[in-house]
Amino acid sequence: MEQGLAAPAVSHIFNHGPLKLEGRVACPGDADWIHAHGDCCYPSGAVVRWDAALGALEVELLDGKGSPLPLGAPGDIVQRQAGEVRLLRAEHGGTLLVRVRAAGAAVVPYSVDVFAPVFVR
Repeated sequence: MEQGLAAPAVSHIFNHGPLKLEGRVACPGDADWIHAHGDCCYPSGAVVRWDAALGALEVELLDGKGSPLPLGAPGDIVQRQAGEVRLLRAEHGGTLLVRVRAAGAAVVPYSVDVFAPVFVR
């Protein structure tokens, strides 16, 4: 988690769609961290996609302290299926972390759409 927080936070300009991160690879025994920051109070989170035939991925959405972000409020989205996980909080501002891990012994390529809108001032 420290490595994830040490990297600069990613975000995207409000109303311009998510930030797309392509060409990522989950390796067994290792966790990938994406550090993001969004302005309050708009949807934030991530959609992770991969070829399910290559293996499973574990995806979590965490706050800046490493605790799971609650995703039970109206408008929150939690969808987990083979090859795609959607974790979106309807209203969030500040730091968030996306953790991606290979669930098995195979290397699994994946992509991430990060939803962390900021306003240009």
